[in-house]
Amino acid sequence: MSDNPPFRFSVSVETIFSDLPFEQRLEHVVDQGFSAFEFIGRERKDMNITLALKTALRLDVIAFVGSTASLVDPAQRPQLENDIMRTASLAVDLSCSNLIVHSGPMLPDVPRAQQHTNIIESLQMILPIAQDANVTLLLEPRNVIDYPGNYLIFSNEGFQIIRAIGSPNVRLLFNAYHQQISEGNLSARISKNIDLIGHFHVADVPGRHEPGTGEINYRYLFRLLRKLNYRGYVGLDYMPLTSSAQSLRTVQALAE
Repeated sequence: MSDNPPFRFSVSVETIFSDLPFEQRLEHVVDQGFSAFEFIGRERKDMNITLALKTALRLDVIAFVGSTASLVDPAQRPQLENDIMRTASLAVDLSCSNLIVHSGPMLPDVPRAQQHTNIIESLQMILPIAQDANVTLLLEPRNVIDYPGNYLIFSNEGFQIIRAIGSPNVRLLFNAYHQQISEGNLSARISKNIDLIGHFHVADVPGRHEPGTGEINYRYLFRLLRKLNYRGYVGLDYMPLTSSAQSLRTVQALAE
């Protein structure tokens, strides 16, 4: 094994241990030997209980969705700003350093170049909020099979947006599942742009199941992240084919 410090896993408790009440999932994350988790949003969850449990269990909260507002649509900027103000405050309370955002669907009859510019301007608008809260905005491209009509599909365009903003508080969330479907050539894209990637999500293709069940060579990718000295988190954002506990052990074995 490489002498480089290993990356760490974060368990998505929206898809893993999903048969249990939300709060109980955190205990099972710890029982399986993990020290970090992430979730989608605060809806139907008691954040006071979540904070108490995360503190008692000594868990880190790695990421959650900052807003569901579209970045390509200027009309949604008031909602975007309001959402980020609220979620950034929650991130501070939870000691969470990342908020996930998405482009939203393509706008009909609007040139693609203008939509690209709209994303940059939307991120620039909320950047001061992120900076004040010391959180990173994670821009996640998504495939158009699972998200029909989604604007931001390709990682290269995402990296262009990150470079245009030029702030360490805006980074790409590289979701290997989405990018394998959308473009492939994962290792080259990761290697070339590792400095612009703030977080990873992993699931296999097809089916969005645990790594090791499909076509992506995750043993190789995990070794690549060590070689690149990636010190962040890899979010386990998949739907288990086996039990949640067994699937987590499978992923851990791939990373050894």
